[in-house]
Amino acid sequence: MSTIFTHVDLGDTLGALQIGSIFSVFLFGVVTLQAYVYYSTFREDLWIYKALVSSTLTSLLEVGHTAAVCYEVYHDTITLYGQPQLLGAFPVLGAVTAVGGAITFLVQGFFAMRLFRVLPKPYGFIGILCLVLSLSRCVASIYLSIQAVAAKSIAQYHLQMSWLISTLLAVGAAIDIIIAVSMLYYLSKKRGRGLERIATVIDRLIAYTIRTGLLTSVSAVVLLICFQTMPNNLVWLALYTFLAKLYSNSLLSA
Repeated sequence: MSTIFTHVDLGDTLGALQIGSIFSVFLFGVVTLQAYVYYSTFREDLWIYKALVSSTLTSLLEVGHTAAVCYEVYHDTITLYGQPQLLGAFPVLGAVTAVGGAITFLVQGFFAMRLFRVLPKPYGFIGILCLVLSLSRCVASIYLSIQAVAAKSIAQYHLQMSWLISTLLAVGAAIDIIIAVSMLYYLSKKRGRGLERIATVIDRLIAYTIRTGLLTSVSAVVLLICFQTMPNNLVWLALYTFLAKLYSNSLLSA
């Protein structure tokens, strides 16, 4: 009896998701190292900053996010091996959408409050605006997470929630850009009034602000473009698996 094998190209679906998970685990290692360096170097730092780092790393947030990504990839590539007809939904990744939203809120909230403290009034209220937008985005991500778990397929989820996913990605990128541009404006004003030594320090702060704000905002924009232009593959979902790690990385770089 001959057996007929049907070839199914999974390069831009499970293949993309697997590559994304590798980046996710790698960045989790980087973030863990950053946390170790932070706790070793800044022992006298305020407890609230230590709690913030702890809440994004050692709690169920980053650890849970990474574990969920790994489980989903294992389930889809090993447990369901040879059964491509069953690869329609990704409920575990859907569940951690809320976790990613919480991580993003904590990081954006940290930078938003820094903006509120350093900018002169009334410009400091830009930070409050960013904080409110980020909180709203976090609440919406919880709703998205519930819908993703309940969805029968990723195609159905994409079709029904496309507008909200696009909105959240755009808002997230906009918040990062607003925070980065506001800090750049403030630092450039300070630089013009400072001495040469102070100006050198401010130049470094400007470069750091560009790096941290640019990385997360560009990643969110690229994810949004992939989500809108490639609805029939999982490249956008692969990018999402490590987006939260980039926010944690920017927090620990601060």
